[in-house]
Amino acid sequence: MRKENLSIIVVDDLQFSREVIKSALGKSGFTDIRTASSADEALYLLNQRRAHVVLADFWMPGMNGLEMTDLIRRWDENNDRYTGIILLTAEDTASSIVVAFDRGVDDFISKSANHFELAARVYGAGRTAWQQNEMRERMRSLSSQFLRIKQHNLRDPETSLANQAQLELHIEALLEHCNTRGGGLGLGLIEVHSSNNELRLGTLKTIANSIQLSLRPMDVVSRFNSNTFAVLVQYQDPEKFSADLFSRLINSIKRHTMQTTDQGKQLSISIGVWYGHDFDPTPSVAEIIDLAQQACVPI
Repeated sequence: MRKENLSIIVVDDLQFSREVIKSALGKSGFTDIRTASSADEALYLLNQRRAHVVLADFWMPGMNGLEMTDLIRRWDENNDRYTGIILLTAEDTASSIVVAFDRGVDDFISKSANHFELAARVYGAGRTAWQQNEMRERMRSLSSQFLRIKQHNLRDPETSLANQAQLELHIEALLEHCNTRGGGLGLGLIEVHSSNNELRLGTLKTIANSIQLSLRPMDVVSRFNSNTFAVLVQYQDPEKFSADLFSRLINSIKRHTMQTTDQGKQLSISIGVWYGHDFDPTPSVAEIIDLAQQACVPI
């Protein structure tokens, strides 16, 4: 990491002090140096363009260096970034140092320090901030990749429907919703077989599309396994819910497939339905799936 790659903001209410510090840093090889006459101005500059290091006077009128540090740390936390903070003071007391570090300051340097020490401290704080932000960026990238992989692993590659893993997550979420806000849920497992027990991609997509056309956008359609599709529905009023909707799904499949595969083989269809509400005790996801499988009958 080169010095010219580091962005620095120098904050001091005295113009002479700002210019001396800027000049010393410039002679040491730093090029991106902005100055501010107050903490408010420094925060404005920081909001316009982030900096690797903020070098500020401990005591300033209005907002002092420690109060400014508190705000920068909150900004950093909200934006998942890190800013190196160094406070300058003429009071080189142990109590000041302890207070500064407790408030989140990275370094503490006396105004009487020579420009070599000043440059070294700024570079050290800048390097730490650079490394912290590089690590955070890598973590964001890894998290994004993990999320894409996870989402990919929750989809059936042949039909683009949710797979069994995602179905189970949806059931778990709906159970929690029902327990806190009321209502119920229903699960239908639709098994489709051909005479040679093999469903090709064209048939699979036809079945998937026919099921989706008969449901609400909020309902979940998934490919439970190679020959089984699952339909998960949520309802608010148990008295208005009818399990007949699952029969409509079967009729839709029969109508769109003509009960044959894309190879002309005969299709056989079975369905198992489970639904419930006002759970006491709440069934597990595995229990719900098992009950739907046990209820499976040919149609």
